[in-house]
Amino acid sequence: MRRLFTLFVVLALLAGCAHNSNVGTAPKNSAGTGSEGELKDISSFRLSDPEGPKVVDQELESIPTEVNPLVEKWIAYFQGRGRPHMERYLARSTRYEKLMKKVLRDNGLPEDLFYIALIESGFSSKATSHASAVGYWQFIRGTGKRYGLEISAFVDERRDPVFATQAAAEYFKGLYSVFGSWYLAMASYNVGENRVKREVMNHYTRDFWELARKKRLPKETINYVPKFIAAKMIGKDPAKYGFDDIDYLPPIEFDHITVAKSVNLRQMSEKLNLNYEDFKALNPKFKGEIATLKGSELVLRIPPGTSETALVAANESFVDNVQFVADSGDTQVYRIRRGDTLSTVARRYRTTVAYLRDLNDISRRKALRVGMRIYVPDRTPLKERSSLRTSTVAKKSAPAVTVSSDGRYYIVQSGDSLFTIARKYSTSVSELQRLNAIKRGRTLKVGMKIKIPSPDNNSSAREVSKSKVHVVRRGENLSEIAAKYKVSLSDIKQKNKIRNPASLVVGSRITIPTEMNQ
Repeated sequence: MRRLFTLFVVLALLAGCAHNSNVGTAPKNSAGTGSEGELKDISSFRLSDPEGPKVVDQELESIPTEVNPLVEKWIAYFQGRGRPHMERYLARSTRYEKLMKKVLRDNGLPEDLFYIALIESGFSSKATSHASAVGYWQFIRGTGKRYGLEISAFVDERRDPVFATQAAAEYFKGLYSVFGSWYLAMASYNVGENRVKREVMNHYTRDFWELARKKRLPKETINYVPKFIAAKMIGKDPAKYGFDDIDYLPPIEFDHITVAKSVNLRQMSEKLNLNYEDFKALNPKFKGEIATLKGSELVLRIPPGTSETALVAANESFVDNVQFVADSGDTQVYRIRRGDTLSTVARRYRTTVAYLRDLNDISRRKALRVGMRIYVPDRTPLKERSSLRTSTVAKKSAPAVTVSSDGRYYIVQSGDSLFTIARKYSTSVSELQRLNAIKRGRTLKVGMKIKIPSPDNNSSAREVSKSKVHVVRRGENLSEIAAKYKVSLSDIKQKNKIRNPASLVVGSRITIPTEMNQ
């Protein structure tokens, strides 16, 4: 009886700590955002928009920053072995910071929750975990749908910075209303609220650090809160922690248009004279080239100030026969054979079961059938793929370059940074800064002209032309890459200045040494 009484008191304490604002866990079949259960979009977003009101309640205005040895360990990690990761995350953070903080603020939540997305996904819309969690806030399918995110063969709103942040806000409202502690809410976000609630009840405490000291939570969860605190401290003052040479991406801005038919995004981007990848980055919820209707309409994000031309382009890119069209070069079709499982197919194409389930919208209950067609990563050798698609790529992704008497100029497009421009034209950020008298930290503006080195005078470009460049894919390691190109591991490490081969990440560009440039 005494035990039951104690549990009752603890549960009462948990219920009593719910905040006065109307927060709570969303119903299982809705997002908790109105009678229709749909998450709200933002019709347009400009940096010049006035900021909404901050949270009035001091308890919700910010998240405590408690520094202890666990936090210091994570700061040291990000400054050392994890530095390349943090540099990438910081560079991407500026693209989404204003937008995501607005969504959090509009939901009455602390802006500091923004750094949860940093440690969850590094602000990558394509991030996919082995547990099939997807997108900026790493929702698994069931939780995503529970909070109103559309997940289908054509759409995955877990990849959308607005919708996914709205869903995360709803989730955090519910977690905070249960625990009255941001640290416990974060721990629950990582491991699940039931596990944390059970430990709180069993150990009569709402102190996350006490549960961590007693090792009552999984190791990953014990590290989750200090990792967040370390990321927040670095994110708020990068230079203080030695991150003073970051090439930040420009913040996202957009307007929107509404049409009544499905649209081919690649065709539309061509008619708008936009880089397809940049246009797709504004509309990342669409899995392939085809943007489908939601209900009776399709809402598309477009670069600011292009509404009229975008409507014309959309009307000229309508699709009557809606079929999934994967982004070119990303996937190929595979026909299921006798004995195949997702595990064997994943191993064959050097990917994960989680990625295949997400790409093909295959639930855990759905069985594979012989003859069934699924999409798998395109593992065609880069050289062969390039020869097959040279003419198409030249037409579809020709960069915006102008030539005048004093040299070549690149016109900055949405999503560009000095880093992406330097990589595109085989030069360096410092060289672009020198040619254009650009000070460190300056943000590029869309339409701005950037002088780029002439091919004849660009020694970096000459060297790259002699070299092979390999883009690291999921599951690869440096030894396999070296063996593939028949070069020594030590040469490839020296060429790319790689000290720790284990730090290799998906998407890295590896220069393959040749006899001409070793």
